Amino acid sequence: MKPEFSSDEELIAALRNSDEHALQLLLKRYHVTLSKFAFLILKRRDLAQEASTNVFVNIWCRRRSLLIKTSLRSYLYSAVSNQALKLLSRQPKHEPISLEEVSPEELADTRRTDTELLFKEFEAQIEDVLSRMPDQRRLIFRMSKIDGMLYKEIADTLNISEWTVQNHMVQANRQIAEALPEFRANWLNRDTEDR
Repeated sequence: MKPEFSSDEELIAALRNSDEHALQLLLKRYHVTLSKFAFLILKRRDLAQEASTNVFVNIWCRRRSLLIKTSLRSYLYSAVSNQALKLLSRQPKHEPISLEEVSPEELADTRRTDTELLFKEFEAQIEDVLSRMPDQRRLIFRMSKIDGMLYKEIADTLNISEWTVQNHMVQANRQIAEALPEFRANWLNRDTEDR
């Protein structure tokens, strides 16, 4: 019977000793979760899978000298975040889809209300502003606003300071507020109260 490692430290030690079962267990525990996290950044399943797989390949290649100063979970999330940002930087920039490009069938759908259309337009405008942000700022904004993560969680995941997270959020909110002054209301300003 193969051992089930009771702690991450035991798992890391086994990896350093080239234990393939430890790698399989690591994949089983984290691959799906890391792929989902990478998908939040990349918005493409194939690239998310690639980012996650690259992390495990790198771990295996560097297993003998593997040094993890944080928790294994934080290390993996930070590594997949870096891989995703690297893949994202290699992707060509796409123009956002405008409301005019919505198909006539979608517009004719009687279940779609004016509010839904306005929200879709707002969403497209936000995506346009986000696409012009630096990769890390965009990622931090998504982690905070879309995933609902606290600044401390974001800082731990990305292995940066909370101050850096806060600074990026202030800059992102300012950038959105300047680009979309009509949507400046509570949605953007609730950060400082919640965090």
